[in-house]
Amino acid sequence: MTLALTGQPVARGIAIGHSHVAEHNELDIVEYRIGPDEVDVEVRRFRSAIDAARDQLEDLAARVTESVGMGAGEIIQTHVMMLGDSRLRDSTEDHIRQKLCNAEWAIQVQLEQLLAEFRSLDDDYIRSRGEDITQVVRLVQSKLNEATTDKPFENMPDRLAETLVIATELTPGELAILHERGVAGIVTEHGGPTSHAGILASSLGIPAVMGVQGAQSLLQEGETLVLDGGLGVVYADPDEAIRSHYQQVQRDTRRFKNSLEAIRDLPAVSLDGLQVELQANAERPADLERARMDGASGIGLFRTEFLYLQGAPPDEDAQLAEFATALKLLDGLPLTIRTLDMGADKPSDSFAVSHWRRAANPALGLRAIRLCLRDTDLFKAQLRAILRASALGPVRCLIPMLTTVQEIRIVHMLLDEAPEELTERGQAYDKRMPVGGMIEVPAAAMSIADLGRYLDFISVGTNDLLQYTLAADRVDEQVAHLYDFQHPGVVRLLRFIFREARELQIPATVCGEIAGDWHYTRLLLALGLQEFSMHPGRLLEVKKIVRETDIPKAKAALSRWFNSAADPAAPPLLQLIDESQRGH
Repeated sequence: MTLALTGQPVARGIAIGHSHVAEHNELDIVEYRIGPDEVDVEVRRFRSAIDAARDQLEDLAARVTESVGMGAGEIIQTHVMMLGDSRLRDSTEDHIRQKLCNAEWAIQVQLEQLLAEFRSLDDDYIRSRGEDITQVVRLVQSKLNEATTDKPFENMPDRLAETLVIATELTPGELAILHERGVAGIVTEHGGPTSHAGILASSLGIPAVMGVQGAQSLLQEGETLVLDGGLGVVYADPDEAIRSHYQQVQRDTRRFKNSLEAIRDLPAVSLDGLQVELQANAERPADLERARMDGASGIGLFRTEFLYLQGAPPDEDAQLAEFATALKLLDGLPLTIRTLDMGADKPSDSFAVSHWRRAANPALGLRAIRLCLRDTDLFKAQLRAILRASALGPVRCLIPMLTTVQEIRIVHMLLDEAPEELTERGQAYDKRMPVGGMIEVPAAAMSIADLGRYLDFISVGTNDLLQYTLAADRVDEQVAHLYDFQHPGVVRLLRFIFREARELQIPATVCGEIAGDWHYTRLLLALGLQEFSMHPGRLLEVKKIVRETDIPKAKAALSRWFNSAADPAAPPLLQLIDESQRGH
């Protein structure tokens, strides 16, 4: 009898094969007391474990960079950087000294405090960094206990072409090793699309479903599995109908991938001749390389949050170095740098805001530009770094979560002050650097006519915009069904935003998830969007749809839908638009 398990779709693709249930070596962390004369010895033991963990991770990063690629190595390097975080190192040592307890327990206490903070965060990506910290702490604890960390792969064959690995969770390093061995797919009980393991699985093209509750107990060693990474479904002991269906899907997927390769070097031009700009969202150099390889016209969103998750806040020169590296890799393509998009509730030493307090509702609290305008020293350092980067290549500055005209006016005031400091130092900058704003708040969407007077471009962050518009958290399973891109109110709001931008003659980009989901490409084109920014791995899929779309016909279908949206018998919007393209 077929058993179907559901989880979070992380990496698209179909995997068919036999299961291997990986058994992690669970550490039993207990507290015990040490004497005052043992404190220094215990601290040295803790530091030695940190050093041993770092050596292991750096060796692994070097190896997987050579065999898998830079992206895998960089993600593992983030774990290396976490080992130097003062919230882990210094606080653990302080706990050992103050509480006279063993190092394993002291770092466990710090972990629980950090996880409590991460769980309260509104940002999925930042919240998922809690998983990385857990993995780093477990590695340190294993070194303290002199335990092996490779148990999951102890009895695993060297080649895994027809094997689906079932695990409680996987670290990026473990996932890289599985990729080296050709694993067909992965299923985990923990993790998700924003975890580093999830990001890596997607970039490596390993079909993956994460967050499958009870996977290790419900799935048996060696049984036949079918995994659908796009739907987030795992079938155990599939019947002939399911198996045949997915074998056909596999064949279709291979043909689809071949068709993507055929258009890699072709322009993103619709059937009616409209040139569409396809840009990429990025954070790390590997994202930039992938974007260039797949023909991105630039980086529409370069995140800077990772710079602030490494302990002390980065200074101006450190940020400039990151931006300079990105510009060098882009080799003349434009780079849109988003200023810090985090909240004061984030667990980072970077935020020494004097009036900080935990937000009752982080989604509606002191975050993004609101935080930056409270801590102007922090913000001005970043603005100076962005301005200096503008002298090295085409740079745009993007301000997140604008709500009022006053906010963008203050940003311009700070940007007017910064050049004076740079000129005094003899440092170059682009006097005409474009400044844009993210439209993520409904009030901002309805105020584009006012905000646009101070903006050179806008970027629509659809993830937050939908959440605020529909009052529904997409990760809350109780209300996730309300998070709907096809809601008439959402579609009308997007249409209004793009119309306002056209009237103001300022470019509009969408950088949320919808931009990289090819199911919605024709809808966005019909609404008037001409600039997309997405995960680098989605560029070719979206380009294919652009090249197969007659935009006037899509617009006509959208108009018919607006006239019948209240009719329960009316066909779904996406279906209506897709049907309008028949014959091409």
